[in-house]
Amino acid sequence: MAEGGGPESGGAADSDSEPVAAQMPTPSIENQKQTIGSLLKTTLKKGDEWYLIDSRWFKQWKKYVGFDSWDMYNVGERSLYPGPIDNSGLFSGKIGALKEHLIDELDYVLVPTEAWNKLVSWYSCLEGQRPIVRKVVEHGMFVKHCKVEVYLLELNLCENDNMENVITRYFSKADTIDTIEKEMRRLFEIPSEKETRLWNKYMSNTYEQLNKPDSTVQDAGLFQGQVLVIERKNEDGTWPRQPSHPK
Repeated sequence: MAEGGGPESGGAADSDSEPVAAQMPTPSIENQKQTIGSLLKTTLKKGDEWYLIDSRWFKQWKKYVGFDSWDMYNVGERSLYPGPIDNSGLFSGKIGALKEHLIDELDYVLVPTEAWNKLVSWYSCLEGQRPIVRKVVEHGMFVKHCKVEVYLLELNLCENDNMENVITRYFSKADTIDTIEKEMRRLFEIPSEKETRLWNKYMSNTYEQLNKPDSTVQDAGLFQGQVLVIERKNEDGTWPRQPSHPK
């Protein structure tokens, strides 16, 4: 089962995921039950994407198709039709952010990409609501196991010459420093030819350069609410900050 952490949002992982409109004929109830039932047995693989669905909607769908053998009453009844997938109950007041402490199976269910795409093609999504898509990551020091990273890491991003302008974004622990730097360059509209450096800013007003682009968020030890600063090289070839000393 997936494990949760702290608050976060749909974040970078969701930003390019557009809801898919219902477009193909809906198969029979029995066919739906067999298809989704089979897909739910998909093994977690590192790098794969899974989707969160509000348990309330999924339970209603299960009743409608008679998914559970002990709940076969009124299968196919119009009154049980679940309607568009609605994840409203998973979001906090903060735009795009998940509620804290959501529990797998109780509050939401996780479905693989193929299952999500089929359900959306049959029932559509609530208009204007973005899918909640998450990656499968590896955990464990010695014995590796896969799980869906439901809660992403909240990072506060700013420029060296304007630290008051902070933009919050969410990243997977499996994302690289290079991924973050590219996102910051995009957010702050830094020209591609401009050289940049990335810094970790601590509460004590000390800075540590993040100079390993292939290092992951987890490897770099970044934590919830961490402030990252991007620095542009001066026109004269110098840097606004002191030269970094390799560790």
